[in-house]
Parts: sequence; C-alpha cells; structure tokens
Amino acid sequence: MPTISKFWRIFDKIVEISAYISFGLLIFSWISVCSEVIFRYFLKQPLIWVVEVSEYIIVHITFLGSAWLLKREKHVVMDVVTSRLNKRARTLLLIITSIICTIIFLILTWWGILATLGAYKEKLFVPKQLDMPKFAVMIVIPFGSLMLAGEFIRRTHRAIITWRSLKKGNGV
Repeated sequence: MPTISKFWRIFDKIVEISAYISFGLLIFSWISVCSEVIFRYFLKQPLIWVVEVSEYIIVHITFLGSAWLLKREKHVVMDVVTSRLNKRARTLLLIITSIICTIIFLILTWWGILATLGAYKEKLFVPKQLDMPKFAVMIVIPFGSLMLAGEFIRRTHRAIITWRSLKKGNGV
C-alpha cells in the first residue's frame, strides 16, 4: 500500500502544479488582452500574436486545470435529478458516471497521444501568424485527459467505499 499512496501523492503534486500553470496562463492571457487593447486603440500598434496565443492558452487552461477542479468537486453540476435521489442512489449514479468518464478520458488520452505523436513526426504546424508546431498545442490534451482519468478513478473508488458503507435502509 505505501507504493499506491506514494503514487497518489505524486499524482496530487502534478495536479497542483498543473493548476498553478493554468492559473499563470490565465493571468498572462488577461494581461496580454489588456495590453492588446492599449496597444491597438491608444498607440495604434496592434500586437498580432495576442489573439492566437490566447486561443492556445484557452486549450491549455482547460486541460491543465480540469483535474484540479474535479478533485475539489468545483466543476459545474446539473443536480436537478440527483438532488431528488436518496444518498445510496446518488452514490450509485456517481459510480456509474465516474466509470463512464474514466473510460472516455482514457480513450481521449490514447487518441491524444497518437495524434500528438503524429503531428510531431510529420512536423505539422498550425497555419496562422506564429506558425506554431501543432504538437505543442496538442500535447496538453493527452496529459490533461490522463490527469482527469486518474481523478475519475479516485472518485469512483471513493464512491464505491461510500456506497458499500451505506446500509440498505439508511441510504436516505
């Protein structure tokens, strides 16, 4: 068991660092957009890279920060149906949806690895102002998807423990 707990400690550190990078990119994006407005409208010298870099940053923020949000259950939830269920049924639904999400993000991780490697091997570039290597934009997709899959695995495990601990008549 010490190996598993050490794995999750390392995993948590990676998720935390990813969240900090995501936050840093968000701040950089805000500053860049504000600078673009100042340069464009007051100095008449637009910064041609801001829009394109902001597009890439949005992808990176999404995939770097999602696992951190999931870990804290701070993501958007639609609880119109689940709020009306008893705790046992809600927990069972959480187990099912977490397993489905784990599978989806493992598939996305695999696809992302193949697509990123393909873009790297073929030396593909995003045909825009900056000629950014496509793999540099895509590499965050398999990484973030793997982090999300890990969080969904952990979420599933916690939900199974909770579900088992609920007594059949005490699942209100």
